Amino acid sequence: MSYSQVHFSDMQSTFISNYMEMEEPVQEKEQQLNWCQRTFGPLKKGGIRMSIISLLAPCLGVGMLGLPYRAKEQGLIIELLLIALCGIISCISMHILSWSAGDLQCSSFSELIQMSLGNKMKRCFEILTICQCLLGITQIQISFQLFIYELFRYFEIIVDQRELAIIVQLIFIIPNLLISFQKTLYKLRYFSLIGVISVIYITSLTSLDYFVRGSYKDDIKIKLIDVDFNIFTTFAMTFFCYLCHLFIFPIRKELHNPTITRQSKIWKRQCLICYIVYSLICISGYLRFGDDTKNWVINNYHGDFFFIGKLGMSCALFFAVPLNILACRQIIHDMLLSDEMEYQLKHRNLRIQAQDGKITFEVDSVDSFRSKIHIYSTLILQFGSAILALIIPNINRYVTLLGGLLGTTMVCLIPVLIYIREYRDKLNYFIVILEITGVIFGWIGAVYGQF
Repeated sequence: MSYSQVHFSDMQSTFISNYMEMEEPVQEKEQQLNWCQRTFGPLKKGGIRMSIISLLAPCLGVGMLGLPYRAKEQGLIIELLLIALCGIISCISMHILSWSAGDLQCSSFSELIQMSLGNKMKRCFEILTICQCLLGITQIQISFQLFIYELFRYFEIIVDQRELAIIVQLIFIIPNLLISFQKTLYKLRYFSLIGVISVIYITSLTSLDYFVRGSYKDDIKIKLIDVDFNIFTTFAMTFFCYLCHLFIFPIRKELHNPTITRQSKIWKRQCLICYIVYSLICISGYLRFGDDTKNWVINNYHGDFFFIGKLGMSCALFFAVPLNILACRQIIHDMLLSDEMEYQLKHRNLRIQAQDGKITFEVDSVDSFRSKIHIYSTLILQFGSAILALIIPNINRYVTLLGGLLGTTMVCLIPVLIYIREYRDKLNYFIVILEITGVIFGWIGAVYGQF
């Protein structure tokens, strides 16, 4: 076996990083700023605030609007415990992925799996990720259509929901597609901010509405604990709210001075913000409406202020599609570019040069190949999700599959396998048990939620 073949997997990550989209120069070391400047200053590439917002964007969406309804089914205390449990599992998984990626010098999720678990697991992960992202983008498309429908109802415009869904797709798919071609999280930073601001506005409004006005009627029924088999589906739908782990590697790639401490700050603060927002909207929404809580609690509210919130969520969902396409596209890049590299190595079209300890590659027409991946993967994800959203508009099935089956497999099972493999000499069995519990609950909830 030749030297190049033996070290092919080690050189693959260098090849991909050299030929992925070019990044803007890393910002210079930040000056010491006061709290107001750090909190409200411009969003800078590679900063902790920019990273937290990018990580919050896929989490603070329509999934959290269903948490009060989950409390209605299982009881408020049970749902609050599940919100905390899912947040802890999510944060632990982020740290596992971050530690192992740093120790193994990996720049992407698929590369980490390849180096730790092997090529077969890498291929399974890539297929799983593409399915998850496609379903996730489809779920966002359906949610966007439903919010547009609610906006029409506000103006008392009578329209068929099915026809409106088709019209919405035809009108918005082109501008959405143009945004989806952006290559970095930094270029989408203000689109991410729209979603975060909209969610904070809705959370503040629902909390203020309850604490000022109380329950909307005197004989409201509140359920605190009601455990049955539906708890598994409730877990899956709650866990769905925390799914953002595909963004960890793009964030690590753009983060200035990516030490373990700085990364840990991002993961902890993101999970803490999610927990606070989810708990507030769950408590205020359920205590306000009780048994009358709808699937999306925001549909219980009416008035101009809540119309602004619905409009903001519509914009957030519109811009959430490009963010999720970006994460999925990176996996497709890694998968197809590595296949192209292997093909050209086999046919002697790949020329490797080593000088001063640095390896460089000269690949025939690789720039053209990379551009084709970028264009075709964006088109397939955008139009494929739009078609699925029109064919299968049942959003609950997507949520349980995403949160329960695909979500826990990627966020719990794969990280714990990596953790056991790479850190078996210093295992924390509490972490292992917690992650495996998440997998079992999620899988049962995903299957049960389909019936």
